[in-house]
Amino acid sequence: MWQDESLTTWKPRKMPPTIQAPKKDPPTHAESYNPSKEYLLDEQEKKDQEDLDEEDRMYNFEPQVHDALRKVPLYENLVKEHFERCLDLYLAPRALKKKVNIAASSLIPEIPPPSELKPFPTKVSVSYKGHSARVRSLSVSPCGNYLATGDEEGNVFIFHVRTSRIR
Repeated sequence: MWQDESLTTWKPRKMPPTIQAPKKDPPTHAESYNPSKEYLLDEQEKKDQEDLDEEDRMYNFEPQVHDALRKVPLYENLVKEHFERCLDLYLAPRALKKKVNIAASSLIPEIPPPSELKPFPTKVSVSYKGHSARVRSLSVSPCGNYLATGDEEGNVFIFHVRTSRIR
């Protein structure tokens, strides 16, 4: 009876894979129903927190100590935060991101030896001679044809760049 091929069964089309919702951060020690004394705010800290904007505060709640978990009152922003979480999940982009596992060493190119990096200068082609003391300043003209140099003795020489002659 069940092997009758004349009956066609409905088969759903292939559905896209499910996308996991982003995980919510785990609660901190200050959010406990019985936090340590270091997480509790004294009067001065409470006043400082009240003076700050809501975005700048350490916590969006006031850490309190309760004797037992059953004595914890209902969190007043619970419905609002759950709504915002659901809204974030609803509006989140639904695209699968494929992770690429690449070793970092494969991204860095291998450096060739210097002998293969030619042509680079291997000999001096232009030498600017004229100073007897150490050169302390250098300036190139806007047109790029002249080079002005100054040394420790106060001498200034203007060289023609291509010929290295003093002007």
